Amino acid sequence: MIARQRWRIILVYLCSGFIALAVGCKDTRDADEGQGKHTVPVPISGGTYHKALWQEPLTLDPAFLTDVYATSVAQQMFDGLVQFDANLNVIPCIAKSWEASRDGLVWTFHLRQGVKFHHGREVHAADFVYTFTRILDPRTASPRAWLFERVQGAAKFRAGEAERVEGLQALDAYTLQITLSKPYAPFINLLGMAQAQVVPREEVQRLDAEFGRRPIGTGPFRFVNWVAGEEITLEANDAYSEGRPFLDRLHYRIMTNHQDILAEFAKGALEDVDLTGQEGTPLSSDPRFHYVRKPLLTTAFLWLNMGHGPLSKREVRQAINHAINREAMISTIRQNRHEQARGILPLGMPGYSPDLAGYAYNLSRTRQLLAEAGYHEGKDLPLLELWTGVTTTAVLQEHEMIKRDLERLGIRVELFTAANWKQYKTAVLGKLPGAMYRYSWFADFPDPDNFLFALFHSQSPDNYANYSNPAVDHLLEQARSEGDYLKRMQLYRQAEELIMADAPVVNLVYYTFETLFQPYVQGIVLNALGERYIPMEKIWLDATPRVSLTTAKPQ
Repeated sequence: MIARQRWRIILVYLCSGFIALAVGCKDTRDADEGQGKHTVPVPISGGTYHKALWQEPLTLDPAFLTDVYATSVAQQMFDGLVQFDANLNVIPCIAKSWEASRDGLVWTFHLRQGVKFHHGREVHAADFVYTFTRILDPRTASPRAWLFERVQGAAKFRAGEAERVEGLQALDAYTLQITLSKPYAPFINLLGMAQAQVVPREEVQRLDAEFGRRPIGTGPFRFVNWVAGEEITLEANDAYSEGRPFLDRLHYRIMTNHQDILAEFAKGALEDVDLTGQEGTPLSSDPRFHYVRKPLLTTAFLWLNMGHGPLSKREVRQAINHAINREAMISTIRQNRHEQARGILPLGMPGYSPDLAGYAYNLSRTRQLLAEAGYHEGKDLPLLELWTGVTTTAVLQEHEMIKRDLERLGIRVELFTAANWKQYKTAVLGKLPGAMYRYSWFADFPDPDNFLFALFHSQSPDNYANYSNPAVDHLLEQARSEGDYLKRMQLYRQAEELIMADAPVVNLVYYTFETLFQPYVQGIVLNALGERYIPMEKIWLDATPRVSLTTAKPQ
């Protein structure tokens, strides 16, 4: 089929591992001189990669990363103990090896020697002790403190009853030992998250709050500058422990208008354009560009704030779920480029249940549920607010369709759009009683704990619905400690079924990764965690002139 099409499309499924684009190269060498003509590309060093950033990050400090915009930049500047490969396996990073006790409580990591922070100092085990302690410290107020709450002594430290976290120890300069108070099945996956990446104590203390705007890590690129509202620039780390990146610089342009981004890409001013979650574009079928499509571990949904008003009633939340025609939304607005979300866990996530029916579009059931809640035909139902922090055409069209679907049944809705991502995160999400908020959750690691516990445990800071169900909390906590994989997945399925019945969210779509690349961009490696986890140090720019609307060349 591909050969018959005018344009090149690469469609990759989760089970097929990674893709690497390496086409159109002039400089090649024989892969096997004895076998004949097969050649492989020789990477070329140099050049600047220009990339649009949809929203301006709030910070680049790993301890405070909570959105994909900041994480996509920070990932290039920081490293942790471990990392994920293209197949989402956990592989070494700063830790060259590790072992765990048979009971899963004691983890010992052996660090590589010679790994240096950008300011020149070598990384030692004590730096990880500081990094993880800082996240747990109440004075830091990190929204990711829950990541290390199962470390032995974490509770006493956070309560001010201990000066240090007992379970974090540097046995020597290159040996880190982490002792847990109870087993935590996804612990090694958690250490691959961007928030678990190491920071230098002296620079954090010197810069204080400014560290988030002038970060110093160990990653393949180092910070150069950040012009508020305009751009963030990184440069290659010549001393990177895994070898200098091929690119000289990464230039992130803060651009919030999708059409402007497409126009800049079409004329060759950007090396890629992310189409994930956006409306379609004719450029996807343009033979001059590489179109890459891959399923993501991502779910887009609406939070229903249960803290006040009609949304505190389960029947109303269920009625809203039945009232929205997701199938029509995906076919008309998304051109069937994404899958309808029937549950919380996305396709490809361990624990995903293909038998979960979700909420079918059912107007009679909606009317019945509204009547049971005391709002016959929507009578006396207060006006509901539906918020978003995204201004793309597709999202705004979806919200208009949701509004029409609900108002057809007497559920009045007013649409709101936050001025920017910062306002949405700090002043809207979870803070407006009785409101609905659009949200997309991109997996940080391939484990259902990262969706179900992170979003729906009553104590999670990312629980913007103010959802609380003791039975769900118990199942999620039990799953974290369960050593039997199949039993653990069953616990998550049970928790998801309870959450779905309570309806604190309206699941909309499972997004697919869609990105257009210029034809000279080579060495792209993708996994199901999405754009944030593209290792930019592997990318290089072919010397071939740009095939675009201008004659500009990579610089």
